Amino acid sequence: MNTRSILKWIAFLASAIWMSVTTYQEFLDVDPTQFGFRSSEVEAQMKGCGGSFQQRYDCKEEIIIAKGHESFLVWVEKSTFVLGPPLMLALLLGWSRRDKQPNSEHHFDTKRPLSVAKRRVR
Repeated sequence: MNTRSILKWIAFLASAIWMSVTTYQEFLDVDPTQFGFRSSEVEAQMKGCGGSFQQRYDCKEEIIIAKGHESFLVWVEKSTFVLGPPLMLALLLGWSRRDKQPNSEHHFDTKRPLSVAKRRVR
């Protein structure tokens, strides 16, 4: 095997291990009530809502929407943490390969057109 393919396999294995470990830590080993609407933090905020039924409803709705936005940002951060390093590694490998390939403009300039005798069909 050449150095390039060995490097690609090492990067693939490192990425697979990274994604496996971080997926477990960030998504599977998480307390489900931490991000839901039934967390103790959200319940405490909802108990502070007062006034008429409509005011309490609006207050609780605002708290739930804010918690949803916060949870979305947390999950985006977790996904970026899991997928970011493998994607960066793939981009770096792609850029390193692109530098070593010949420039396509020069490749076409060096070809000579076929002579008329070779293009003629008999």
